[in-house]
Amino acid sequence: MIRARYVATIFIGAMLLFLVQPMAARMIVPLLGGAPAVWIVCSLCFQALLLGGYGYAHVLGTRFETRTQVLVHLVVVASALFAFPIAVDPGFAKDLVVHHPTGGLILVLLRTVGAPFFVLSTTSPLVQRWFAHRGERDPYHLYAASNAGSMLTLVGYPFVVEPLLGLSGQGRLFQLGYLVFAALVAVSALTTLGAMRAKSVPPQVLGGAASLDAESPRLPKKRWQQRLVWIGLAFVPSTLLLGATEFVTTDVASVPLLWLMPLALYLVSFIVAFSEKPILSAETSARLVGLLAPLVLFIIFTRADSLVLVMTGLHFFFLFAAAVLCHRTLATLRPGVSRLTEFYFLLSLGGALGGVWNGLVAPLAFVDHVEYPLAVLLAVASRVWVMPKEDGPRVSRVDLGVVAFIAVAGVVVYRVVVPATTPVAFGIMLGLLTLCIVRRKRPIGFALALLTLVLAARPFAETKTKEIWASRSFFGVLRVTEKEGARKLANGSTLHGEQSLDPSKQGFPSSYYHLKGPAGDVLGPLPAPTDPTSAPRRVGVIGLGAGELAAYARKGDSWTFFELSPDVVEVARKQFSFLTDAEARGVPLAIEVGDARVRIESGPGDRFDVLVLDAFSSDAIPVHLLTREALGAYKRALAADGVLLLHLSNRHLVLPPVVAGVAHAAGMTTTYRADTKAGFDEVHKAAATWAVVSSGTEARERLVAMGNGWTPLEPTRGQAVWTDDYANLLGAMRFRF
Repeated sequence: MIRARYVATIFIGAMLLFLVQPMAARMIVPLLGGAPAVWIVCSLCFQALLLGGYGYAHVLGTRFETRTQVLVHLVVVASALFAFPIAVDPGFAKDLVVHHPTGGLILVLLRTVGAPFFVLSTTSPLVQRWFAHRGERDPYHLYAASNAGSMLTLVGYPFVVEPLLGLSGQGRLFQLGYLVFAALVAVSALTTLGAMRAKSVPPQVLGGAASLDAESPRLPKKRWQQRLVWIGLAFVPSTLLLGATEFVTTDVASVPLLWLMPLALYLVSFIVAFSEKPILSAETSARLVGLLAPLVLFIIFTRADSLVLVMTGLHFFFLFAAAVLCHRTLATLRPGVSRLTEFYFLLSLGGALGGVWNGLVAPLAFVDHVEYPLAVLLAVASRVWVMPKEDGPRVSRVDLGVVAFIAVAGVVVYRVVVPATTPVAFGIMLGLLTLCIVRRKRPIGFALALLTLVLAARPFAETKTKEIWASRSFFGVLRVTEKEGARKLANGSTLHGEQSLDPSKQGFPSSYYHLKGPAGDVLGPLPAPTDPTSAPRRVGVIGLGAGELAAYARKGDSWTFFELSPDVVEVARKQFSFLTDAEARGVPLAIEVGDARVRIESGPGDRFDVLVLDAFSSDAIPVHLLTREALGAYKRALAADGVLLLHLSNRHLVLPPVVAGVAHAAGMTTTYRADTKAGFDEVHKAAATWAVVSSGTEARERLVAMGNGWTPLEPTRGQAVWTDDYANLLGAMRFRF
């Protein structure tokens, strides 16, 4: 029962620690348009707070007697109550975050949840240290209880908490849980003091059983080497976690489910690694990492986006295997309990460095998400700690010979074979990959061979796609390429616009915006120089992309584009001609940079005849642009007979019922067209789904009368209305295997 008190304190503290993370991120995501980098920066901030908490636990636990520890910590736990209730202050956050995305986001997080998160982060190492004062059992196994509590919350949040509770309800749940946690900390503290009085244990620095203070014989002899090993083995799964999360969410959606799944697997790896009888050994994990790494790298560089659940599962399974490998190795290399808090502090330091690398350094150093494949290669190299000891040096002459052969073969394939026959080149690359796999029992040599193959294969992967322009910012990686007779703008594998390379067709909108598609039904016909008599329209467009919709702008119209990313404005102006062509026709175009909803809410009413919602973060419309409150802002900005045109094409979310539910709650009608006809007729036409929301029935009747497949849409039974406080992403998921 006494042990259960410590376990309960650690378990509840961990549950709350990982409840506050997605809750706070959900509160902040709308401020930055739902960019995937929001979660990466949030993770960086949380890791820094965790490092501070572990540092506090280390100093308090090693420099002060137990009675002082208890008194100080109880005061710290109580002081965090002043941070409640948990809520983002819009007045403080909006301008700060928009103008300084990374730094502003961190400041908002610190102000909103910094104090309670810091307190919760101190719990596991400090309470484990108090438990170790009893000298009865190895306290490291309590770390599994901490990660079990964390995992329970991470699994429960997207499947239970988010579908049932809005953000305000989640805040109240967290506040109640914190009160329970504070009481448990007090019980654990009093239990520790009682045990000391009963056993007359000296109240100085940790003593405990001598057997628990023995260090692993596999640890390097010098302490600075030990610390570097601990930091390095903690760094690898941390950067791999963030890299895999950003890679997957860039192609799917930046939503709690895809934030928390990899984080849950990361925490499960701690449970497996630090449990008394681990179910997965480091050796087995090392073999899995060696087998899966080549496949994961292949998916990364080919941007394979079919069978999304299978591909996502592969990324996450590799993350789990690599995390178990590193964390199980850490468990076997852990020090005695007298250095327990130092060990956890250095693990936290390694994790925080992973966050700094992915969140701050990599976006400045690389145009693409290079940090993810680098993390995969580091995981491969980490197997050196568990593989059988090699004869001779870690990197042999044979290893170097294989690396040189792959490098030369890669150059030959790219320069000689590819121009003649791509299938032969592809076969050679598969042969080189097989050669790498044959060397997988040499951890360092295998990692070097894979690195060389990655560098050699990258030009080969781009032989059919000519890259024109690339940029990376807080809002993601944008890439302009030329392929299949068109110039294309993409973020990850998601297309955001294209323009024909044929001069006679460059003025025609294509892909999702084709004249014969739903967008053409509402915004067409295309402007004709000989027919300037069409009635002028006031058009607003949320999301600029390549600027394709400007092809529909006629003389006399006024168009306003809202775009969150300055890089998108640059690429639309410099790499595509839709905007300049419209201006040449005498159409005044305005581009407002910033969050569209904020600007529309602060702008005048009765501003537009047509408002187009074409904003995408990853492959999905940001949630805060689809809520009841957002629709209220759009309705205010529209004329009485104006229409809201929404682009709902999506590979992973079914959004028409969501839009119908929100519109019905606002007393508006919804009409939609799912156009599945794609092809290369005049210009490339893509399958697309669009919806029109209007206050009356006139727009619906006009669209249905066209006979192009426009259908009235009513909300489905049980469809919840999305609000700023509540949105059920899981319920909108389209699961494809």
